[in-house]
Amino acid sequence: MTARGFWILFVVTILAVGAAGHAAWQRHAGAVGTISAELVFPDLSDRLNEVAAIQLEDSQDSVTLVRAGEGWVIENAHNYPARGEAARTLLLALADLQIIEAKTERPEMFARLEVEPLDAEKSRSRRITVLDGAGKVLAELIVGKKRFGQGGQADAHYVRRPEGGQAFLAESRLDPRVEPIDWLDRRIADVSRDRVKQVVIDHPDGGSLTVAKDSREGNDFRIVDLPENMKVENQFTLNATAGTLDKLVFDAVMPAEGLTLQESVTRYTTFDGLAVTIGFAEQDGKLWTRYTAAALPDAADEVKAEAAEINARAGDWAYRLADFKNEQLRRTLEDIAKKQEGSS
Repeated sequence: MTARGFWILFVVTILAVGAAGHAAWQRHAGAVGTISAELVFPDLSDRLNEVAAIQLEDSQDSVTLVRAGEGWVIENAHNYPARGEAARTLLLALADLQIIEAKTERPEMFARLEVEPLDAEKSRSRRITVLDGAGKVLAELIVGKKRFGQGGQADAHYVRRPEGGQAFLAESRLDPRVEPIDWLDRRIADVSRDRVKQVVIDHPDGGSLTVAKDSREGNDFRIVDLPENMKVENQFTLNATAGTLDKLVFDAVMPAEGLTLQESVTRYTTFDGLAVTIGFAEQDGKLWTRYTAAALPDAADEVKAEAAEINARAGDWAYRLADFKNEQLRRTLEDIAKKQEGSS
């Protein structure tokens, strides 16, 4: 082939590839629509103060957040307080939801994007409904599969308005969880281990275990009145017993009214004068805990305020903890120390 023939063939090939690519792009554009800057809910940002309730649901679970004064509570979790700004963050994400491009209108394709109706077989979609005080719907959305942003792109969700047949890809900061536990303010107390001076665990059988350390600067705790024939088997386990209240959160909550507390309690006392007493009750085979805080007379004002905050948050409630936290709160001497070989 001559040089001139080669270059003619090269140009023809480039043009053919370009034409094929352009045709494919046109087919793609016809299928998914064009890029848009349209907000999904253009009026929502001006009506956020009207919102009285938010419902999130999928085919298995649901949660309803209800405005209560300056905050929010979880209706189907005994109206327990929701996490700080969780509801407002969700509402702002809905108000900012911006369409990137139109997707399929074919119902048989919705499942691929996870925007099928909630009652469809094996549905994986979620629905968010925003209501005003009169129960009027301010916004409603089916939320599907998430597309994580790459190369500077923002995260996005496939979404669909329930009354419409068009699915969209929308730039999204939504986190539409549907289980109540994900929205609850799960904090009970936050007493770091280095503050703890002493822990006294009274047992149902009348026995007692006391662990303590002599100074706040110390790292390791000791068992008070450890029998001479016994030795601490695991210092980590002993120290963990004193650290149970550090960032303590619950797994379930219910009103404390009607619960019968056991006589045994666990008491934490800190070097700066905070005292927290944990009571225990069993119901339906599960262990529940209750919390009462007090400040010793010489405690600083911030410690007195901390005790008041714990009482205000936890006073009317009973909490179920993770199993390992329950074990820490009710440890016995035999859990931590063992008889030495040769001792009687």
